[in-house]
Amino acid sequence: MQSYTPAKIALRVVIYSLLVFGIAEAVQLDAIFPLEDALFGEISRTELLQETILFGLFVFYLALGYNHKPVQPVSNLVALFLLIGFIREFNFLMSWWFWPALLVLLTAVWLVWRDFKKLKSATREFFSQPASAWFFAGILTTYVFSRLMGRSKFWLELYDENNYRMAKAATEEGLELMGDLLLLISAIEFALAFWNKKRKFNS
Repeated sequence: MQSYTPAKIALRVVIYSLLVFGIAEAVQLDAIFPLEDALFGEISRTELLQETILFGLFVFYLALGYNHKPVQPVSNLVALFLLIGFIREFNFLMSWWFWPALLVLLTAVWLVWRDFKKLKSATREFFSQPASAWFFAGILTTYVFSRLMGRSKFWLELYDENNYRMAKAATEEGLELMGDLLLLISAIEFALAFWNKKRKFNS
């Protein structure tokens, strides 16, 4: 496959490494020059990047399904899942965040019902792409590993009760941002894969 020539792999390594460096610098800047009094609070570069990436991914997966109908039933569900994550990020601004998130969830349930007969083939098409490995890695990092690493019980084994919160917040938010970046990389890889498919089909 032309997408995986040595030169293109090397280019990916360089670009994705720069993205990882960028988010690491953002986390470090939050530690050195916080945007508010509380380190790694809701108003931080780390949080803003998370929100930007999640919303961008929501738009991307809607567009992916619109332009590539065979995967639309799955890409729509992925988009709505990420939209719920985006809404959840604003729980500090709106105590009623649960209700719009519930509306999105109900929309997803309706889409499952509407597209049920197409889901099997769409799932096969979507997850047969190598980009799905990045997608799974991002989901596990953001929604599983970062939460496990954010458990207070673990940090109290390393720090006393008065000092553990900063390290806990930095680690949890940094891992969450890393997972979001993996999801962004998966979106880039999906875009390249389906663009190559479309180009071959049209040639």
